[in-house]
Amino acid sequence: MSYDYTINLGNEIQSIAARRFLPKIDYYIDHEKIHEFGDGENVKMIMNAWYLDCLDAWPPSENIDPLLISMHFNSKKETQNVILSDESREYLTKYGPVGCRDIYTQNFLEENGIDAYFSGCLTLTLDSGNKHNCKDEDNDYVLISSDKSTKLIPFLKEKTNKRIYVINQDFLPSFEKAFPGSIPNTLYNFTSYYNAQDKFFIAENILKLYENASCVITDRLHCALPCLALETPVLLFNSRPKQERFDGLNNLLLQSNLNDYLKNYNIFDVDNPPENSKEYLKIREKLIEKCKSFTGHINESCYSDVTYNQLLDRTTLFLSRQSNDTRNYIVDVLDMAEKYEEKIQKQQETIEKQKKIIEEYKNSTSWKITSPLRKLKR
Repeated sequence: MSYDYTINLGNEIQSIAARRFLPKIDYYIDHEKIHEFGDGENVKMIMNAWYLDCLDAWPPSENIDPLLISMHFNSKKETQNVILSDESREYLTKYGPVGCRDIYTQNFLEENGIDAYFSGCLTLTLDSGNKHNCKDEDNDYVLISSDKSTKLIPFLKEKTNKRIYVINQDFLPSFEKAFPGSIPNTLYNFTSYYNAQDKFFIAENILKLYENASCVITDRLHCALPCLALETPVLLFNSRPKQERFDGLNNLLLQSNLNDYLKNYNIFDVDNPPENSKEYLKIREKLIEKCKSFTGHINESCYSDVTYNQLLDRTTLFLSRQSNDTRNYIVDVLDMAEKYEEKIQKQQETIEKQKKIIEEYKNSTSWKITSPLRKLKR
C-alpha cells in the first residue's frame, strides 16, 4: 500500500510493517485507488491501514486477495455509511472476520452485525533483525516526536546531558499526485517532490532513529508502537484528537501528559528510562502468525536491503534535491515579498496624498464657515 496523497509518514510505517511478510513486491497500490487495481492477475495484500479518505475507493478491487488485519475505520458518518453499505458488508463477510487495529473499530463492526476481532496494530511486529541496529555505537540521544517539543526541550536540557533531537512524521507529499482536498490550502504555497518511494525511504530512516535512540517521548501512535516493537523505551503523551484510534493500544504504553511530566520528571527519567511493558508481545505473536500464514513468508528484518554506500548516495541526492527545491521556494517568496513591498509603498504614497487633501479641506474658509451646519446635521 502506498500513499501519494498524505503528509503523515505513519502510513508508510504501517506499510513497512506489512512488507516484512512479503517475499517480493509486485505492485505499489495507492491507498485511495485500491478500487481501480486490475492488471489481469490477482495479488495478495495485507490491508492494515486507516480507512477511508476517498469514499469511492471502497470496497477494494476484486483482483486484490486481502488480509483484513489491523484496520481502523474512522468515525466520520460518511465513512461509516460506506462501510455499512450492502456491497461493503458482502466484501467484509467474504474476507472476514475483520482484524481491527483498535477496540473502537471492533465495536463499530460488531454492533452492526459484521464479524470482527481485536488484532492490534501491525507496527508491533517491526523487527530490525539486528542488521541495522547501531545501539552499541552511538545512541546517546533522546528523540522527541511531539507537538509539545518547544516546552519539553528546555525542561529536558536542565535534566540531562544527552543530545535531544526533534523529529516530525509529517512530510509534504507530491502535489502533482495529491488527492484533491486532502491537503490544507496553506500548504499549496510549498513545492514538493516527495513521491511514495521518497516517503518510504524517509520513513525507514525515521524508524532507525527510533530504534537507535536511548529513549523516545511522543504523542504519535505510529511512533510509540514501533518503539515498543524495536525495544526503545517510550513515553506517550496521549493528547491527540481522535482518541478512538488508541482504544485498546494505549494500555500497552507508559502514559502521561505534559503538565504532570513537568511536575514529576521521575515519570520518565531519560538518563534511566523505565523498561517498556511486555504486554504487547502477546499481540505481536498473534499478528506474526496470522500474516505469515497468509503469505507463507517472513523476512528477518523489516528494513530494505540497502548497503551503506547506497544509503549514503541516495541520502546525498535526496538532500541535495530538497535543498535546491527549498532554495527555489525561498527565492519565490522573496520575489513575492518584493512585489508586495512595492505595492505597499505605492499605497502609502496614495494615503499621504489623501491626507494632504483632507488637511487642505479642513483648513479652508468654506470648511470653517459650514461647521455649524455639519453639527446641526449630526
